[in-house]
Amino acid sequence: MASLVDLERASGNAPKEGTLGGLKAIFAVVTSFFSDCSLPSTAKTVNAKLVEDNIVRNATLDKDAILASLKTSLNGLTTEDAKNRLKQFGPNVLSIKLARRWYKILWNAFWHPFNIILLVLATISGATSDKATLIVMCLMVVLSVGVRFYQELKSSRAASKLSELVRDRAAVIRRENGNSKEGVELEINQEDVVPGDIVILRTGDLLPGDVRLVTSNNLLVSQSALTGESIAVEKYADVIESESTPLLDLKNACFMGTSVESGGALGVVISTGDQTYISTIATYLARRTPINSFQKGVRRVSYLLICFMLAMVPIVIVISGITTHNWGNSALFGISVAVGLTPEMLPMIVNANLARGALVMARKKCIVKTLDAVQNMGAMDILCTDKTGTLTIDRVAMVQYMDCHGISKDQVFEYAYLNSYFQTGLKNLIDSAILSFGEVLSGDRKMNPSKYNLVAELPFDFVRRRMSVILEVGDVSSSGLKPQEDVEHNVISSVGQKRCILVTKGALEEMLDVCSCVQDDTAGCVPMTPEYRNKLLSMGEELNADGLRLVAVAIKELKPTQATITMSTPRHEHFSKFSHEQQYRHSEESEMVFHGILTFQDPPKESAKEAIETLEKKGVAVKVLTGDALSIAVKICKDVGIATDFVVTGPELALLDSNEFVKTVQKATIMAKLTPYQKLKVVEALKVGSHTVGFLGDGINDALALKAADVGISVDSATSVAKDAAEIILLQKDLNVLVAGVTRGRITHGNTIKYIKMAASSNFGNVFSILVASAWLPFDPMKPVQILTQNLLYDFSQASIPWDRMDPEYLETPHQWSAKGIASFMVCMGPMSSIFDITTFILLWFHYGIRTVERQAVFQTAWFLEGLLTQTLVIHLLRTTRIPFFQSTAALPVLLTTGAIVSIGLAIPYTPLGKTEKMVHPYPSYYYFLAMTIFAYCCLAQCAKMVYIRVFKKWL
Repeated sequence: MASLVDLERASGNAPKEGTLGGLKAIFAVVTSFFSDCSLPSTAKTVNAKLVEDNIVRNATLDKDAILASLKTSLNGLTTEDAKNRLKQFGPNVLSIKLARRWYKILWNAFWHPFNIILLVLATISGATSDKATLIVMCLMVVLSVGVRFYQELKSSRAASKLSELVRDRAAVIRRENGNSKEGVELEINQEDVVPGDIVILRTGDLLPGDVRLVTSNNLLVSQSALTGESIAVEKYADVIESESTPLLDLKNACFMGTSVESGGALGVVISTGDQTYISTIATYLARRTPINSFQKGVRRVSYLLICFMLAMVPIVIVISGITTHNWGNSALFGISVAVGLTPEMLPMIVNANLARGALVMARKKCIVKTLDAVQNMGAMDILCTDKTGTLTIDRVAMVQYMDCHGISKDQVFEYAYLNSYFQTGLKNLIDSAILSFGEVLSGDRKMNPSKYNLVAELPFDFVRRRMSVILEVGDVSSSGLKPQEDVEHNVISSVGQKRCILVTKGALEEMLDVCSCVQDDTAGCVPMTPEYRNKLLSMGEELNADGLRLVAVAIKELKPTQATITMSTPRHEHFSKFSHEQQYRHSEESEMVFHGILTFQDPPKESAKEAIETLEKKGVAVKVLTGDALSIAVKICKDVGIATDFVVTGPELALLDSNEFVKTVQKATIMAKLTPYQKLKVVEALKVGSHTVGFLGDGINDALALKAADVGISVDSATSVAKDAAEIILLQKDLNVLVAGVTRGRITHGNTIKYIKMAASSNFGNVFSILVASAWLPFDPMKPVQILTQNLLYDFSQASIPWDRMDPEYLETPHQWSAKGIASFMVCMGPMSSIFDITTFILLWFHYGIRTVERQAVFQTAWFLEGLLTQTLVIHLLRTTRIPFFQSTAALPVLLTTGAIVSIGLAIPYTPLGKTEKMVHPYPSYYYFLAMTIFAYCCLAQCAKMVYIRVFKKWL
């Protein structure tokens, strides 16, 4: 299986070298050392390919060869041999634990580049006796880590969910020591089952390991836990598979964690515990979660700001040292510049923004387990989704019933209804669909089975692929009723002697084999000629191509029985024996009259088409990944509006190399017959090229892809394993809920980018101004504590941004993290504030004559006010592409916060805090200049914004 790195290299997107690459490498080494790896030390390494190859190899052998290779027999292992194998292979349990410890969650919450930077700067500040900086920065780290830790700790990550699929007991055949004794059935703890054990499978049993069938009797196995498909599959012992058969399509193999829906079998266990197929899924789930789109974006931005800091701080120290000739103070001033360049509240505001998004999404029926998923939801531009239950209602429903010409005919449904109603065995999903359809009919079409009595039943088996009921019809005309003559009536009834009819339904081809006539309303009962047979088979192929499942119906008149069984008990109660059942044999299913075909499908949800259209309008491409047949997937996708021009199957993908695989899955809209590992590979391939990929699924077969996706989405009714692997849980299995989550995610992303771009450009402009001032002034333009205070007030003015609104046009497309975009924003918009900083310097130097160290307090206070007010008020201009206040107004919390910070800033020089920070009262006339500066800055910034948008085609 190609790794993500291999896929990146194949597409030319491998990481690049250089300074930024070096920082990434260092960070990666440290991260890997402290990585949150959930895989416990007791877990075994599982090679998925070897496990799959072992299962397929055993499926290609005949029964004698299987028993010989496993050194066992149909009489089972001896107790001594079983003990030795238990020592050799270990207990039949999965050693993987999926739960994460609290301290690992805490470490993940802490390990953020800016948290490390803040702690380093805090340490340096503490060493230089700058306790205020030390306290503030440590507080920022604590708040940031606390928000993320609390939110993620609340998420339920139950351990060992896969163990719920395994029962405690299993029925096996074993012998006492000695080869001469017959095997006897024993019920043992499932953890004691070993390879070579002969297991007995009955209705309701869960498979205790991966099993190769040796005998079977009408065995139906539910593989929904692995494939997600609700319809059980037929399994046969008397089949030898080829090596090209897809793993989950093997007819003679069953898998640990699946269950027997009906029938029975004997099987030989070929693998147990950590060598089973389901363990390969568990092993992957136990690995450390891959870095998602949000984490990659934050790291890129972090590296960018670190590079700016590493480049700017030495320049400031050198210029300040040369100007003031005090290298010690210059070093301290350089540290304060580093503090000024660092958006101290970046981790806290990002986490608060994500937490705010999570709370809003919870009210919209989206439960967020991992905060990063909120932003990734908004950035998602590819959504991979399973078909069953997401696009469809996850229930088999009858679509239509038709005669041999494809024309709707009530009598076809009537006979199918009687067959399903009176059968006494385990009713499957097809029977339930027929009965449900019949219950809603009314008037003349309402079913009335009370006119019939059940005589006998010929149960379904996989050789005949059909089942029959023999019904006694009351008051039938003595002249003899032929089914083809009963066209206008809903029930077979007349006056006279009782008669019996055989009503059969089953697979189309097997039904045609037992029919000699066709009920044709235009020509009567006509012989089943080869032409008629081919016509019906062609019609069936066309219906299958439309993704429909087929059931054919035929009847036959029988000789009357002497006694009947009255259907006096409720129809849901099962009959075990019939007094006259032995009168009828399978040979009765001959010379029958073919009446028609019923079609079934898992129909699409009414809301699916609208949701798909909305997602596509919002720039999210929808791809369907399913384990079901391609024709069924194509039919559903056509109904909900997903393009079907480029489709592919799992076996076709298996033949492609890495490059072709990536190209194919990026083009395809429907991928069918996929194994769980192929879904994983598809998601990894789609992530190549800076795409943010979401995956929506609810089965164990989806768990691998859920974990690999940038945002894994499941539903509350999903398997526990899928919910554990997902980051977002939808309380309603509806794509419209997902659409609301995407919108909220984009609001969260937009507000996060607002803060980063505002803080980065503002801090860069301040440092650029400091460089100019350091080269010009004989004193520091602002004291380190003043820089910190200004920075904190500015950051707190942005603390309300998570409550801000976004312009509607921003929400129409997905947005990725772009370090390049932030760098261009910093370089272009940052110096805008420096222009007015320099005009302030000129005013203070020439107009007010502040040129000496003795009067530096006036200079520092004046620049503190100008810098704080321009940075704070320009938030309203930078937060939107529109004209602020006229075309777009910030949310009330932002307006109130801005007003409060401006008021606090203006008041500080007149408070004890101002005196502590060596501030003085500004000249009264300075406030006139300050007002004009703010107005001019906003006008220039608005013009610069318009030019920037025209050049770069985006703003936030």
